[in-house]
Amino acid sequence: MNETVRAHGKRAICFDVNQTLVQQELSFETCFRSVWETYAGRWVHDDDVRAEQLWEQYMTRWQQRRKGKTGFRQLDELQQQCLRDAFHALDLPVSGSMAESFIQEVRWMQTSAKTVSPQAYETLELLSKAYRLAIISNSSQTEVLHMLGRFGLDSFFPAEHVFTTQRHGDKKPSPHLFQAAMHTLQVAPRQVIMVGNSWKHDVCGAVKAGMDAVWLQQSSSAATDKKISRQRLGRRYVYLIKRLDQLRELLP
Repeated sequence: MNETVRAHGKRAICFDVNQTLVQQELSFETCFRSVWETYAGRWVHDDDVRAEQLWEQYMTRWQQRRKGKTGFRQLDELQQQCLRDAFHALDLPVSGSMAESFIQEVRWMQTSAKTVSPQAYETLELLSKAYRLAIISNSSQTEVLHMLGRFGLDSFFPAEHVFTTQRHGDKKPSPHLFQAAMHTLQVAPRQVIMVGNSWKHDVCGAVKAGMDAVWLQQSSSAATDKKISRQRLGRRYVYLIKRLDQLRELLP
């Protein structure tokens, strides 16, 4: 007979957002190309510049600046600068406000196509009665707060419990956001557990910070939904679940 798996001694739960609480339907690239088609339609003389060209120029600058040894930028600022560089490379006029509004439209389009994960609200409502809840995300603060508000999840996550990347070097799996969350929540590493879909960013990042982790690999198969498995990763535990509402069983 299989023993029921439980994660005891926890006081707080941290969640990733994309593909954990919220399902992402459109990629950043798809939305980027779509927004450019709208912008290009406003400038008749720029019709020859295809979305593919601008995307390639943007990604080239993105990869270069991400790997650069110079100072870090906030995520939004980095994306805007890469876009300005891409426009200049194609001899297109661009202003600071235009780059900002372009990236904002990409984000809003991507966000508008997202859907809340099944059982997310009910699960958070139950867990919030016994645990402190927080968000740890590599997305921007603006994007995360917008998503939480749109799906009615903001009541579970006050702004001071939303930890997002301000500098590229702080992104998960770096311990920075995990440590900031623990400090604000006033919990020790063993008293908090991280829930996310990414093995590298969520699971490995949490374990390096001294936390246990839950790896969410969502499945529609009823045959595999019932069992929660557990394994060691270093000195910490990693729990594998197939559905978000299995957290109700995992966390007593």
